[in-house]
Amino acid sequence: MKNPFEKEDHTGLIVGIAFGVAAGIGLGWLYLTESGATSRRQIRDKFKEGISDTVADLIDKKTFIPKKFAKVATDAVIKKK
Repeated sequence: MKNPFEKEDHTGLIVGIAFGVAAGIGLGWLYLTESGATSRRQIRDKFKEGISDTVADLIDKKTFIPKKFAKVATDAVIKKK
């Protein structure tokens, strides 16, 4: 039988709630402020650049096409703004 006077450990719940609150505040800032819109554009551009570099590296390693030419092609496909 369970001891009714024994304390239960709610650490996981507290950490989960704190993480959810922090994520909500961060997303709210990104989508509800002008500086957040600027940050979203910067994050999007960095993400596209990283994907383009990764794909160009992969093309360079798996084919005979040099990375600089593969990079031009991947940039054209991603369509940077």
